[in-house]
Amino acid sequence: MFKKILSKFFARNTLYYPGCLISSGAAGDLNENYQEILKKLGIEFLSIPEFVCCGSPVLNAGYQSDYEDLKRKNIELLKKYAVKIIITPCPACMKTFLHDYKLEDEGIRVLHISQIIEQNIDKIKDVFGKKEIGEKVSYHDPCHLGRHCKVYDAPRRLLVKAGYVLEEFDKNRENAICCGGGGGVKANFPNVADQVAKMRIAGCKTKKIITTCPLCYLHLKENAGKNIEVKELSQVIKDAI
Repeated sequence: MFKKILSKFFARNTLYYPGCLISSGAAGDLNENYQEILKKLGIEFLSIPEFVCCGSPVLNAGYQSDYEDLKRKNIELLKKYAVKIIITPCPACMKTFLHDYKLEDEGIRVLHISQIIEQNIDKIKDVFGKKEIGEKVSYHDPCHLGRHCKVYDAPRRLLVKAGYVLEEFDKNRENAICCGGGGGVKANFPNVADQVAKMRIAGCKTKKIITTCPLCYLHLKENAGKNIEVKELSQVIKDAI
């Protein structure tokens, strides 16, 4: 009985926040993947339909007052639902909640979804990574997840546990090259964004790139051509499960 009560308590206080890009049609399959993975891990979570954009795009574009409006609305909702943990698959959202909202100063823990999956993967160890894939893959570090939030190891450990062999880019972790799509570059300077993406892809030593950012995934995939396959973490984790 106590465990059931405790489980319901954490479900009410743990918010799954997909972010705008994963919520949209452009990467909607990733949203479904992550929700399915969390459920298989037995992680109960709350979804708040009225939650608005975290404000990262408008803040980067210099619209401070619009950002403050979005931040105010979201903080009101976090208080309304007594949220204590936020799980997000979007590195930009994570960075915004951590460093711009400073939610951890308010007692709200912010986690990238790769961290929570990695922490709970032993719950399904009998099925996860059962196939010895042995395929060599390259992991692309998203700027917001890596340099801004210092999350480097959880995605890599998940890929290894799933049976993949990691062959790193020469420039990785804090020295990783941006995919070229972030910071409004793709929207405002598409040619520059594509050039950066192609430069990043040219440094890949395998035939498959896996990343943990929906924008990196979509942008690299768009520029990869026929010889390089680009996957997002949820796709390979779902396959492994």
